[in-house]
Amino acid sequence: MIEDPRHPPEWKRRVPVAALVLALAWLPAACGRVDLPGVAIPGSGNAGMAAMVEDRVWLKTDPEAAPGAFRAFLSSGTLVMTSCGEGYRLAPWRWVQGATLVWEEDGRAIRGEIAEVGHNSMVLLVDPEGENRAVTFRAAQAPVVCPDRRR
Repeated sequence: MIEDPRHPPEWKRRVPVAALVLALAWLPAACGRVDLPGVAIPGSGNAGMAAMVEDRVWLKTDPEAAPGAFRAFLSSGTLVMTSCGEGYRLAPWRWVQGATLVWEEDGRAIRGEIAEVGHNSMVLLVDPEGENRAVTFRAAQAPVVCPDRRR
């Protein structure tokens, strides 16, 4: 059977339409990933997460946080914790699996899970004694000075 170029078979007419539909369906997903920070779903094991979390100073932004409270998860396995009103604490910490990390505090192992991390913010789900509360942080930008408490 010889095909008439002016009237292609039905399947040949549908192929370009199907390709266009697939391309349009894929486009928002591809555009949605441009310049987005690495977001970690708990347990996801986001490979770029360690580079975003480690060796940075994270200021606590929770309303109940002590003034100037921060954490710095050093890649050497040391966690630096302090605030403007207390002495500093150095504690060992480590990645356990995926987005989960553990550090020691007052003889207890504290478990935390990175729920979200970006260039300027982080949400850590801390689970001391089953509380599972969200602690929010922002990346510190130098200079940062503790407020004057002599008043």
